[in-house]
Amino acid sequence: MNLESKVAIVTGAAGCIGSTTAKRLASDGAAVVVCDVNLELAQNVADAIIADGGRATAIETDVTSTESIDAMVAQTIDQHGRIDILVTAAGGSARERASTVHGSSVEVIKQVLDVNLRGAIFCCRAVVGQMIAQEAGKIVNVASIVALQGSPGHADYAAAKAGVIAFSKTLALEVAPHNINVNCVSPGLVPRPGTRVDHIPATNYLGRVATPDTVSNLVAFLVSDEADFVVGQNYVVDGGRSLGLKGRR
Repeated sequence: MNLESKVAIVTGAAGCIGSTTAKRLASDGAAVVVCDVNLELAQNVADAIIADGGRATAIETDVTSTESIDAMVAQTIDQHGRIDILVTAAGGSARERASTVHGSSVEVIKQVLDVNLRGAIFCCRAVVGQMIAQEAGKIVNVASIVALQGSPGHADYAAAKAGVIAFSKTLALEVAPHNINVNCVSPGLVPRPGTRVDHIPATNYLGRVATPDTVSNLVAFLVSDEADFVVGQNYVVDGGRSLGLKGRR
């Protein structure tokens, strides 16, 4: 994909999907603003992009804070003068503290909703003004197949990601007249480093494990000129897992 002259913001860019997406967009020519709450890890990603000949800047960004988001967007505009692409990859399911609804703590529920749903909403809110002024822009919000089929112990995460999908469709309706494309990507299980993966091939119809590239390849298409007529869609990337009928969930 040709993203020369484009400026891209990727949140959660120190994470598995986020870092791979940031590197992919940079390899396609975009200047990437690498955003994460962990500045050291974000800088590592930016340094790797620069070492490969790309353009990147790391900015510490807490997506649960509107002040932090607004500061990041202002810095991006000040440095680059425009924002062409936003990918909201910041998120997480609090797997280590997963619990049934009646056993969940208020703290964990609020954290999951804040990072996954409010973070996506407020990041989009912060950039659309600039995109409207430009009369151009591409936004991809990262959701999850859990939003479509549920997952015991992750009701808060499922609700948040379902909200991301609904929000993306509504935002798409609002900003499409300004030549802004908003879409959503819902990955299946993309293992983190160190995660046990031997059971995963049996849960999807392709019989293999997804990689972060599985998601970043689709994101790269959706933010490119080739996807100019794609609006308000949710793309499931899970090897058929969400179809059910096979294997364990």
